[in-house]
Amino acid sequence: MANLAGMTLEAITRRWPGTVEVLESHGLDLCCGGSRTLAEAAQEHGLPLEPLLERLRAAGADEGDEKVLDVRAMPPAQRHPTIFATFEALAPGESFLLVNDHDPKPLFYQFQAERPGQFEWTPLETGPERWVIRIGKVGR
Repeated sequence: MANLAGMTLEAITRRWPGTVEVLESHGLDLCCGGSRTLAEAAQEHGLPLEPLLERLRAAGADEGDEKVLDVRAMPPAQRHPTIFATFEALAPGESFLLVNDHDPKPLFYQFQAERPGQFEWTPLETGPERWVIRIGKVGR
């Protein structure tokens, strides 16, 4: 499940383009690359978070039941096999959120080498302590 308050403004608008107008109507923009979380941006602008979350949800920001694979507590040797097994279990057009404790760039390169043209890779959060990547199986 996505945690809107903890997502960056960039990640929110990339995942749900319909939220741009809501954010802008509250004086929130993607300055500085949109790297602030929604909670940080709301606090900086003195905005109450809950009404803002309600408006974002109404604009299509669905925190629904997308599968989340958090590998942070997993032994390193088990991470890539588990991630690839999760990917293989997806139907075309489906995706999951990978949560990692470091930049998963080596995993991206492995996907490029082993599954070229079969996956989509969308970074939603990019560190420094947590990375969230949406990995999707391309529909055929």
